[in-house]
Amino acid sequence: MDFKRLRILRELADRRTVGATAEAMNVTASAVSQQLKALQDELGVVLVEKDGRGVRLTEAGRAMAEAAAEVATAMARAESTMDAYRQGWQSRIRAAFFPSAAEMLLPGLLHRLKDIAGLRLEAHFEDPGAEGFAGLAADYDIVLAHSVDGADVFARHGLEVLPLLEEPVDIAMPAGHELAAKQRLTAHDVAGYPWIGVPPGFPFDAILRQIELQAGTTAAQIQRFPDLRVLEALVKGGHGICLLPRYTARSGGDHGLVLRPLDGVRAGRSIVALARPEVAARTTVRRTLGLLREEARLVAVLRGP
Repeated sequence: MDFKRLRILRELADRRTVGATAEAMNVTASAVSQQLKALQDELGVVLVEKDGRGVRLTEAGRAMAEAAAEVATAMARAESTMDAYRQGWQSRIRAAFFPSAAEMLLPGLLHRLKDIAGLRLEAHFEDPGAEGFAGLAADYDIVLAHSVDGADVFARHGLEVLPLLEEPVDIAMPAGHELAAKQRLTAHDVAGYPWIGVPPGFPFDAILRQIELQAGTTAAQIQRFPDLRVLEALVKGGHGICLLPRYTARSGGDHGLVLRPLDGVRAGRSIVALARPEVAARTTVRRTLGLLREEARLVAVLRGP
């Protein structure tokens, strides 16, 4: 059985179209179709069927794609073992960071990676909605992701999931705001104030939905913006209150911003690293993930409650 053909089937399962698969593997769409047909003929089962103008995997195709992922993981582990003997290293790792994860973890990670001679980390900005993080693993070696529903939401995508941080999300208000007199807040305390929100689908929007359910009312969102620093600026300017992650929010008397924890609502986010299993098995990627976890532990100690 040709491993290259299995790789094509595995890529098609993730990328969903022949064109995207061909682009990822740097071959023509015709070559992808020919290799898939050859694999079907070799196995004697239908793996791909037409779906409108595109194609989709059959049940047998999906099963073989999963098997192909396992083969790729085994091959990566074998290559990793040989790397250890040859002292060979992947010279470049591409990682996707959302903004606050980069702020928290990237500087320290780069310092730690200096001990690995010849390795270069390319950090890229990505900040999709919660459902978009898993798909980025097709294009990056490591993806930093966050979810307000816990780390388990990423496990169903067949990826390696490395939990890094559990970060509280607090209510942010300008210094001198009447809510600042309370040390802890409830949904009923905060629901009636003007809100600076985030676009629908972004993780913190789900927390605001919980607040609305608890309080039995709809929050008035006077602005929606995806950048946390802009949210901070609007709150400091007295335009409303918002939700901010505790470890990266610029709060305190010097910054004109006050944070208060929220009771009765699951107000926190899980920060994880995602990678395809066969990528996570590579020597340098595995080492980088270990250093990333070490940096996350340090952040939790230095910035945690």
